Amino acid sequence: MKKFLFCIMMCLIIYLIYFFTASSKITYLSLGDSLALGENAYGDIQYGYSDYVASYLERSDRLFFYTKSFAKSGSRIEDMKNAIMKNETIQIEKKQYALKELLRKADIVTLSIGANDILNGLTEDGFRLSLLEEEDVLQKIDETCVKLKELLQLLKKYVHKEVILVGYYNPYKEENPKVNRLFTYFENGYQKIAEEMDIHYLSTSMLFKNHDDYLPNPFNIHPGSKGYSAIASKIIDYLEENILNSLAK
Repeated sequence: MKKFLFCIMMCLIIYLIYFFTASSKITYLSLGDSLALGENAYGDIQYGYSDYVASYLERSDRLFFYTKSFAKSGSRIEDMKNAIMKNETIQIEKKQYALKELLRKADIVTLSIGANDILNGLTEDGFRLSLLEEEDVLQKIDETCVKLKELLQLLKKYVHKEVILVGYYNPYKEENPKVNRLFTYFENGYQKIAEEMDIHYLSTSMLFKNHDDYLPNPFNIHPGSKGYSAIASKIIDYLEENILNSLAK
């Protein structure tokens, strides 16, 4: 009987240690497209902004769980919605994780999504915005913003803590008035929706301005390590100022 009670007490102690340790640390999900996944300027999946954020949390002894496995190159808003509605699963070290359950447990979710929606179907060389009809792109942006709001409404059914919508930057080095107008319109639309949904919009547009080293491949719109690190630093600054202290309590 004494051995039985001792075993129960030990199990309870272990559980309590696990519970209080886990509850004081952060579950972080990175969702979305190739930027959320960390595709670099040469088409390889490497260290993206979410990896830098997760490393910072780990160094600070604040990270409990992190994954970017639900982010995919080429992902569109509808793909992300379907992943949530189907409750897709991933396997990490032989353990299955369902998306809805991770969203419920998440303290921080970062989301990069929408660029593929806008460019899909407009042209085969989708990123040459200067060659597209401005009205066509504006219409695509409006359609994308409607779909984005629907996705965020779905996300907020499951995520009860912090959602950060990561904005896009202008990857073109040359100044082009039409392209600048389109990016400004895109950003304003995203920022307005974020405000309506009471989530944080993290702008990256000025971050890349006059930083050619953030985009080392002129034939690819994805950042190099410096660009991803810069985005991560901005996310970390926001977390330190607004989130981390309250989550740790």
